Amino acid sequence: MPHPKYFDAHNHIQNYSGPCEAGAGRAGLILLNGTAPDDWQKVLDLAAADERIWPCFGLHPWFINKAGPRWLEELELFLKRAPSCVGEIGLDGAKNTGAKRQEEVFTSQLKLAARLRRPVCLHCVKAWGKMLKIIKEELPGTFMLHSYGGPAEMIKEFSALGAYFSFGSAIMDPKRGKLREALLTVPPDRLLFETEPSYFAKASKGRGPAKLLSSEANPSSFAKASEGRSPAKLLSSEADPSSFAKASEGHGLPVLISAAADVMGRPAQELAELSWVNGIKFLGDIVDVNSKE
Repeated sequence: MPHPKYFDAHNHIQNYSGPCEAGAGRAGLILLNGTAPDDWQKVLDLAAADERIWPCFGLHPWFINKAGPRWLEELELFLKRAPSCVGEIGLDGAKNTGAKRQEEVFTSQLKLAARLRRPVCLHCVKAWGKMLKIIKEELPGTFMLHSYGGPAEMIKEFSALGAYFSFGSAIMDPKRGKLREALLTVPPDRLLFETEPSYFAKASKGRGPAKLLSSEANPSSFAKASEGRSPAKLLSSEADPSSFAKASEGHGLPVLISAAADVMGRPAQELAELSWVNGIKFLGDIVDVNSKE
């Protein structure tokens, strides 16, 4: 059976030291998200060096107070230098960078995305109501809620506005019942997966692989997805975010998607193929699929 293509909806490999292996793996695509003006050039350079990588440029809410006065002009210039998305941008109620300033920066980037007709990769923490309100007002077009952590009840409203929903390794945690409920609520044609290290990184800091390999997370399916590379190796004490990025060359996304498939009661390969098709639809006119196959 041929290997499915993998679409990695979100990562920051520009932050890793040493050789970077794109999490999209075999014949796949990865959306590499910038966060501030000081990493946009590196994002562009990595995309130019690896055809699997599609760049995203944006000012993340964590870093809005570090950007210079002409950051929005710089952002537009980068977006025009390559087929690209706007991201990572959004709102973060847990970060003290000023709610009003966050909203101003967020709104200005949504307007830019709409004008340039670019897909948007969104970050949202503890600001879901405000996020929904602004999206309704600005209607940027295609957008993705990365590492979705909002209520399952809000998925219908976001979906009606054109949202895609990306899930990361946190869905492997059997204690995250509400997150798994959200996963099951997302319309299948809006579902994406990402390898931004989160739960994997936590596992490497003392939580241990055993917790990831509960009865709800079938080790045999992980082993099959990883082609014999055991989850223990992927989630060992050596599995810091950078090593996970390297390990994800054809392995990280299969492990994650296999876990999601177990939760959803669907074949892992079917889910991988579905998320690939969804990812290409999310990118829309900015991607020529044939050039990546």
